[in-house]
Amino acid sequence: MNVIASLKHTRKDHEHIVFWRPDHRGYTPVLDRAGLYSEIDSADLNDGVDCIAIPMSAAVAVAVPTPFFKPERQFYDEAGCVVENTRANWNALVKASIEAGRQTEKPKPEVFRGKRRCMPQGEPA
Repeated sequence: MNVIASLKHTRKDHEHIVFWRPDHRGYTPVLDRAGLYSEIDSADLNDGVDCIAIPMSAAVAVAVPTPFFKPERQFYDEAGCVVENTRANWNALVKASIEAGRQTEKPKPEVFRGKRRCMPQGEPA
């Protein structure tokens, strides 16, 4: 099963990569809330322009724990791992992504360029 990373909805001001929710119903940065798509659905959605299909195991490999602003305060309403919007993470996801359905040779994601406001759980403020 694959998750769908949204190139269209992950912008350079987003600290975390955004994934499609189940049944094409919205987006989430929380990997545990991302939808799992079959190989057939993944190939249909995997255009390489707006989104890419990635095996869940590849996304989990680069995920970090739920981010927090300050100790005891969650960053997102939903707890769960996220994937930081970095060039290294995008390179790993693109390398692991399926090729079926892709219209472009190499997707061009926007990488986060701001000051990080959140920290992994357990880091001091």
